[in-house]
This record gives sequence, C-alpha cells and structure tokens, in this order.
Amino acid sequence: MATTLSTAARNAACDATVDLVDAGAGAGKIRIKNGGTVIAEVTLGDPAFGNAATGVATANGLPLAGAGLAAAGTGTVAQTFDVTDSANTVIWSGAVGNGSGELSLNNTTIANAQVVTITAFTHTQPA
Repeated sequence: MATTLSTAARNAACDATVDLVDAGAGAGKIRIKNGGTVIAEVTLGDPAFGNAATGVATANGLPLAGAGLAAAGTGTVAQTFDVTDSANTVIWSGAVGNGSGELSLNNTTIANAQVVTITAFTHTQPA
C-alpha cells in the first residue's frame, strides 16, 4: 500500500513549505524562467500564502504583477518558475501555464519591461 497523508497532515506539510518563503528579512519572490534564464520576477506578499485547506495554499494578494527583465528580449516564452525566500534560496519550482497549472500568467510570452501578471498561484501537498 502506498503512503497517504490525512487532510490535517497535508495541510501541515503545505503550510510548512509555503512558510519557508517568508523566511528572512523581506518578501519572497517568483522568478519566471525560460530554460535557465530568469525572464521576469514578481515579489510576493508577506506573508506569501494563506493557510492550506485540503492540502492547497493560495498566494495572497492575487493578482500579482512584476516586469519582464532585459534578458527576456522580445517574445520569450515562460516555461518554469522558482519560488524563493528574500535571500534568493529556492524553495520549490514548477511549470508555468496560461489559465492553468500551479502558476498561471495572463500571458506566457514575455518581453523586456512588459507587465507580467500572475492570475492564479497555488501550492499543493499531495495526499
């Protein structure tokens, strides 16, 4: 039989993970990437997430916005993201979507200085 977590355990594990984003002196960040290149950065709220329910924590303050970075050039497609604390320590990574996925953007094609808007962002602790 595979290991499974109760709802209480899922919530505790999820809360412990997202609370790591708030470690340090300032707010955590989301670094949106194409391959290994960061193409946009968005600062999270502090605290970054609300309490988990059924193993899912949702980012506070949605929608969140940031700007495309100079390295983005024109028309660079967002593929993945890293969530970091204020010291830039990566807490977890995932895939970017447009209207779907753990991190959803209003537009996954990013140009330099373009406003990048996060429309939905959750962290899920598997059962």
